[in-house]
Amino acid sequence: MVNDPLVSIITVCKNAERTIEKTIQSVICQTYDNIEFIIIDGKSSDKTIEIINSYKEYITYFISESDEGIADAWNKGIKKSKGSFIQLLNADDYLDEKKIEASINTFKKNNKAS
Repeated sequence: MVNDPLVSIITVCKNAERTIEKTIQSVICQTYDNIEFIIIDGKSSDKTIEIINSYKEYITYFISESDEGIADAWNKGIKKSKGSFIQLLNADDYLDEKKIEASINTFKKNNKAS
């Protein structure tokens, strides 16, 4: 819908070639449309970057560089995000296809929910 808030999904990873594709696909398959997808990679040395690049049309922002750990990577992603809501999604996790839609519907029913 036009007035649906933007949701920023931030995935951080490093050498996640075994799991990153399932994570990316779970974002692509969301039933909620107003999503920006940010991936922060910690300079992977395996095929992670190649896999991410194969989905670049679905990714709003991607960078691969050294960082100081997962919290530093999350903070990089948060700084790039423009969403009213942020979903942190690690590279070995995935979302049910209705997860973001259900969360936004909850907030619409109760804007004091946290």
